Amino acid sequence: MKILMTEPLQPSGQKQFLENPDVELVTPVSLSEEALIEAVHDVDGIAVRSAKLTPKVIAAAKKLQAVSRHGVGYDNIAVDALSERGLPLLLAIHANAVSVAEHTMYFILSLAKRGRLYDEAARASNFAFRSSPVAIDIADKTLAIVGFGRIGTRLAPRALAFDMKVAVYDPYVSDDVISAAGCTPVDDLHSILPETDFLTVHCPLNRETRGIVGAQELALMHPGSFVINCARGGIVNESALAQAVANDKIAGAGVDVYETEPPSPNHPFLSNDKMFLSPHSAGVSVEAATRMSFETADNLLAALRGELRTEALANPEIAAN
Repeated sequence: MKILMTEPLQPSGQKQFLENPDVELVTPVSLSEEALIEAVHDVDGIAVRSAKLTPKVIAAAKKLQAVSRHGVGYDNIAVDALSERGLPLLLAIHANAVSVAEHTMYFILSLAKRGRLYDEAARASNFAFRSSPVAIDIADKTLAIVGFGRIGTRLAPRALAFDMKVAVYDPYVSDDVISAAGCTPVDDLHSILPETDFLTVHCPLNRETRGIVGAQELALMHPGSFVINCARGGIVNESALAQAVANDKIAGAGVDVYETEPPSPNHPFLSNDKMFLSPHSAGVSVEAATRMSFETADNLLAALRGELRTEALANPEIAAN
């Protein structure tokens, strides 16, 4: 089996390739489309992180049998081109859901407790700061979760443990499943926004979800509310969010993902101290990185042995053919 590893994996993943006598591991000279086209012409499998597998790259991989993505997002991969050939795209679905759920809780608590302000006051010996509190409790606050998949279902019990009220909007999950998790199902996202204190999105970026939180949705939220995006840039309209925070239409936001990464130095998020930011790292804890690399390699090797893990497919339609 000849496998292209577009970028290095953690040792837990690379070890599986390197210690397998049936595997010939290759790497591209760069991540340009031209270099990838040259590298894929005779490979059986591809393990990919952030490299762009365009339709041209996939078309050049004449012997390709499977692609395994280091993560759960796949907007850098032309999945339609794979599906047209009946080729699986496998995702590391078990690796980072807990990490992203925890990072979302970190944003919720940091925003509610105004962590940066209290830290700065303590470092400046400004203990008078405590006399005019700005931190709020999250108990009894309403958290609205958009998307009740691997991450949303793990976030909900963590929020409930903090005595939050959790509402869920996901048209693809039955009300019974949401209710059984102790949450309130919502059929219309707009209906819950006026009473939402924290809005967080946990869905893939696609035609249906792009801009699902925009100017109209933000206008429905109250001035003390917060928005969190640890999913994909573009699900929340960045311009609308920046304006809503700057104009005190909402109280702040936690953002891990951006439409362009890294964002430009003059991006309005970077100069607003009511924004808590991280560099697309919500799912990249020490433990998650180890799990993700292992699962990326393991999924690919299993597929090349004819053991397709259908639960990990980004394009499940190919399994029905």
